[in-house]
Amino acid sequence: MKQIKKIFIAILITAFSAGIIIFSDKISSSVFQSINICLEVIIPSTFIFMVLSSYILSSGLYDILFRPFYHPVERIIKTDRYIISVFLLSLIGGYPVGFKLLRESIAENKKYSAIAPFCATFCYCISPSFAVTMLGLGMFGSIEAGLIIYFSNVITCFIIAIFYGKTHQLKVITEKNNTPISHNGKLTDSINTSVISLMKMCSVIIFFNSVITVFECFCDKTKIPFPTALKAVLEISNILKLEALSPVALPYISALASLGGICVIFQCKSLIDKSFSLKPFLLSRFFTSIIAFAVTNLIMIFWDISIPSSHFGSNSYTFNFSTNKAATVFLLIMCIILMQKNEKNLKKG
Repeated sequence: MKQIKKIFIAILITAFSAGIIIFSDKISSSVFQSINICLEVIIPSTFIFMVLSSYILSSGLYDILFRPFYHPVERIIKTDRYIISVFLLSLIGGYPVGFKLLRESIAENKKYSAIAPFCATFCYCISPSFAVTMLGLGMFGSIEAGLIIYFSNVITCFIIAIFYGKTHQLKVITEKNNTPISHNGKLTDSINTSVISLMKMCSVIIFFNSVITVFECFCDKTKIPFPTALKAVLEISNILKLEALSPVALPYISALASLGGICVIFQCKSLIDKSFSLKPFLLSRFFTSIIAFAVTNLIMIFWDISIPSSHFGSNSYTFNFSTNKAATVFLLIMCIILMQKNEKNLKKG
């Protein structure tokens, strides 16, 4: 069985390598577009928040910032204050932020490795900026549409959190209302870990879009349809290539946003490395998509929205790589920082 798997992977790699050569112009265009997505969407919306969220937790500021939320949320989720802070930050920061913070919690205290796989199931949410700006305005021409998608995903995360809070022990506590995390974090450490995390995320995005482009080219040559919706399942940013839709499509977009796409899952995997298992998280994705679909339908019963007629048949959000030279410079600086850090680590042995 293992031999068959290796043969299958070898065939796929050979086909992909051939595709890179045959469709080199398309691959180049895909790479540039992927870099543009990272520069215009991922880095601006994620980097600063990654740094701040990491510092908030490592410095102990979370105990002050989130104190008003602890009592009501503790009664619902049944977990400790540190995980509640990770959960709340993940609802604001977007998909990979929760995974990054969970790994850092394990680095501080190995006991968190036992509950991290279950916490990951609900510390995974679309960011409000992506939901409102890209999906709401870009796809539907409506801020309300984006808010509905975001709120449905947040509610879904709470439902999953309640379930795992009742079925599993999600507390790592040494004293009452306290967590065994040292509060000696430095801002520079938060910056360094965020730079590395973003580089991993952007690398996965570029790779996935390159793979998608190869398959798309093969499908064009063989006249096999390759739906845009399938591309979005593979890499969530491709959802922006869908034509403007009616409100009827909102539950489906919300379900897809809850899934996050295969590429985002691989981004999360790259951030946590082998610090904890993804099995509970992967098993929960099917159920979270169904819940998000149902919750969106429920919200739309009470929240009536209208899509501008002028928006149908077009997607108003586009990427323009040539206008982002400053962001390109910023990305290069990040690469230099990362290489310098790796070089120092290699010298240390």
